[in-house]
Amino acid sequence: MNNIAIILDIFNSRKVIEAQRVSLNVQLSLGIIDADGVSKELNLISKKDKILRDRLVFMSHTTNDGKPRSISHHEPTPSNPKDYYITKMPDGKKIKATTYEGLLEKLYDYYTTGLKDYSLESVFNAALHEKAVTENPKENTLAKNRVDFKHYISKELATKDIRKITDIYLKQYTQEWVNRDHPKQKAFFSYKGVLNLIFGYAYAHKIIPTNPVSMIKNKPYMKSCDTRKAKPEEKILSPDEIEIIKQEVRYRMTKKKWGSYYINGYAVLFAIETGVRVGELCAVKWEDVSEDSIHFHAQQLSKRVNGKKVYYYDTCTKNEKGISQDDREFPLTKKIKSLLLEIKYKQDALGIDSEFIFCHEDGDWIKKDAYETFLRRLCKSKGFHVTNNHALRMSLNSNVLLPMGISVADRAAMLGHSIQTNLQFYSFAKKDYLENVRDILDSQDDSSEGTLGNLSKSSLFPKKESPEALISQCF
Repeated sequence: MNNIAIILDIFNSRKVIEAQRVSLNVQLSLGIIDADGVSKELNLISKKDKILRDRLVFMSHTTNDGKPRSISHHEPTPSNPKDYYITKMPDGKKIKATTYEGLLEKLYDYYTTGLKDYSLESVFNAALHEKAVTENPKENTLAKNRVDFKHYISKELATKDIRKITDIYLKQYTQEWVNRDHPKQKAFFSYKGVLNLIFGYAYAHKIIPTNPVSMIKNKPYMKSCDTRKAKPEEKILSPDEIEIIKQEVRYRMTKKKWGSYYINGYAVLFAIETGVRVGELCAVKWEDVSEDSIHFHAQQLSKRVNGKKVYYYDTCTKNEKGISQDDREFPLTKKIKSLLLEIKYKQDALGIDSEFIFCHEDGDWIKKDAYETFLRRLCKSKGFHVTNNHALRMSLNSNVLLPMGISVADRAAMLGHSIQTNLQFYSFAKKDYLENVRDILDSQDDSSEGTLGNLSKSSLFPKKESPEALISQCF
């Protein structure tokens, strides 16, 4: 066994001893064992711990020829009244402490930490690299792991030595987070996924003797998570809100600040009419437009190359899951055709030559991230709580296609997903559905026979003080 393996073995043994010490103290505080029994056990543990520490220090703290490095004791003098222990390190620096034991602890920390950066962030990066080269993940999966780490792991926790993080510390951190932010269940599981990735790697590579994440049960924290289901008004935009977006885009096109070739604005108008996904929107080409339809069969994806994000054209859409099936056709309506002709006219006038419909003046295609940021800021500027492109897809389905009587099979085909997905996640009652349904029912029977007369002034059904909350209904 080489020195590094011995050092790791000693380090892991000390972690086990520390866990035993913590366990004994917990049992004492709960009255499970008496003080006398704990005292004897703790003394034995301390002796074992000291032997292991000293072994590692004296094995590591040597000169190039294998001789022990000297440790000097400086006693107080008139010129230097301090009392301390000091020694010279391999890099020439000197370390000192007020006690001999304190100096040995510093040496132990030096020789264990000096082997590798054991901060949580460094272990995360190592775990992510191993995942990338061994598990054949999609680039989007790795990107999400990076985003989740930055979102859920504080700077303080990221810099903490993973070998010193206990299950109690993680439980406290988790409890403080859920009580403060009340995350959605999905967010909580993403957080747990990051922890499992990091600590699973550390445990597998014997950086830590036990995995503290295995001690974190989900149930206690679910009480503080936001478990309510989102209401339809939190997912889709109403026809009036869609109209406000259209008007705002058209208004901006008249202003010098944005210019008439307002390409992200045009992209939003196109998404409103087609319900296209963001990646598909960025990747659609002029050659995909025929006399009667638009062919959605590709998407823009991104990956990291040498630390930089690179966007690339993928010949599959999201629902094809990496296997091209030539995906779907969307009908070329008069509105869509008019919009595309307007864009083409502007591009020709500016001398823009690009295969992509939605491109900048230099011909480069628009990027997913920039478009999503644009749409989010646009919606927020109008006071809307729903700010994502997915809301445009759902709004088209529920506010336009469904009321027109287009079958669920056709709606699913147009939007590029299954019938079940359309029914379960895309089909909602409109915000004014009560009034619409009442009018339809009343129109079926004009007879007044059997009625109570004029109820408009009746107090039989008192008016509610607040409007009825929109109810999500799958059709």
